[in-house]
Formats: sequence, C-alpha cells, structure tokens
Amino acid sequence: MPEPPERSALYRLFDVTDQLLYVGISTNPEERWKTHTMLKSWWNEVAHKTVTWLPSWDEALAQEERVIRDEAPRYNGTHNYPLAPFTPAEWPQISVQRGKTEALVERIRQEIHSGRWLPGQRIPTCQELADATGVSRTTANFAIRALQQEDLLLYLPGFGLFVYDGTDLQRPNRVGR
Repeated sequence: MPEPPERSALYRLFDVTDQLLYVGISTNPEERWKTHTMLKSWWNEVAHKTVTWLPSWDEALAQEERVIRDEAPRYNGTHNYPLAPFTPAEWPQISVQRGKTEALVERIRQEIHSGRWLPGQRIPTCQELADATGVSRTTANFAIRALQQEDLLLYLPGFGLFVYDGTDLQRPNRVGR
C-alpha cells in the first residue's frame, strides 16, 4: 500500500503592521523558522506567524505559489515577479532545417518589440520555449544567449530570465519595498 501524502504547513510571516513578509511551506514549521533565524537578515522584523495545514506537500506547494503571486510578500523571490504572457499552443513550430536559433531569436524579439513582453517581466524557461517551438533545449539556450548579448534579456540567478531595457532591474524579492 502506498504511503499517504505527508501533511504540510503553509506559513505566513508578518511584521508589526501586519505587512506580509514571507510565505513558505514545511512539514515542520518550527524547525524551518530556526533555520530562517540564522539565514534570513530580515527575521528580526517578524512579529507574528500564521500556519495552515494542508494534506500533502504538492497541495502546499501549489498553494504557496498562488499566495505569493496574489499577496506579494516583501521577501519572497520565487513566484513574486510579473510574468510575460505565454501560451505555448499559440507559438508556431520552428520547422526550418537550418537557422532554428535565429528563427527563435526573431520570435522572442517580436514579443519584446511588439510590447507584448515588457521590461521586468519574467519570460518562459529555455525548456518551455523549446517545447513550444519544437526545437532542442540547446537551440533555445543559444537563442537566449544571443538575446542576452543584445541586452534584450537579463538572467537573474535563482529567479530566471527577464526582459531587459538597460535600466536597473530590481531583484523580484524587493518588489513593493
């Protein structure tokens, strides 16, 4: 018989003014908070916490993503950024034998120059772009690198690829500060 899913907590950390500072998940929130006290420079701002128990890790993970996107906690980086609109089914397959990289570069440029993808928005991953257009991940990586060299895209480690217009791009976890 399979193991039942492990119960997981979704926790929210607030400051004294009830501003949401951070959202996380854990199977043991008390232990997780001990780690936060050592690693998070903002931990001294935490005035109170809430915990919601969910039946599984997967459910907690999905709920965490929704909460971060909807409530924009001050210190969460993951999921706390504007996304470029992307519907993979609407992207045409790249079927040329040669020049697939340039064809993908041109498609991404088109999204940026048309204003559909705006500066500061996170774009899909290389794998998502590859899957949507039928090219290899290597080809998608080459296309992304070319656009980075043109200063149209900027990679922020741990956060992803962003449309870039040459102005300062705040790290996403500084949104609303």
